[in-house]
Amino acid sequence: MPRCYLLTLCSGSSLDQQSNNVTLFNLVEQINVPPGAPPPQGGALPLEIHAYFLLSGEEVGKEFEARVALVSTSGLETYTDGFKHRPITPRYRIRTYGLPVPPVVGSYDVRIDLRPEGDGSWKRDDAAWPLLVVEASDTAPLMH
Repeated sequence: MPRCYLLTLCSGSSLDQQSNNVTLFNLVEQINVPPGAPPPQGGALPLEIHAYFLLSGEEVGKEFEARVALVSTSGLETYTDGFKHRPITPRYRIRTYGLPVPPVVGSYDVRIDLRPEGDGSWKRDDAAWPLLVVEASDTAPLMH
């Protein structure tokens, strides 16, 4: 199974077409939610999730599915839909848009679940990105 060596959450990114380098903007570790605010439309927060993987020689060219899991310290889990990939190099990166809305305020880890194409069981990678969701006044910024 591919191994995630970098997982992060940010407000945006830019890919340099000549060097193939990525610049991440505004890494997000805290989301401030106004008290009693309804969840955003569409059920996702407008954030980018970046995951970078190393693959063994046998894994290159094989299809796998990935999904993002938002895991709270209380055990609640929220997921994105799975998305398929067929990497053709031993290093591979995924950028997906839209973090599932946290069901309650509290401490979370953003995680990546993987499975080979056609296999029904998800396997959670060890990589994690911490995220704190707090209620704050209307004057506080939405994300840090």
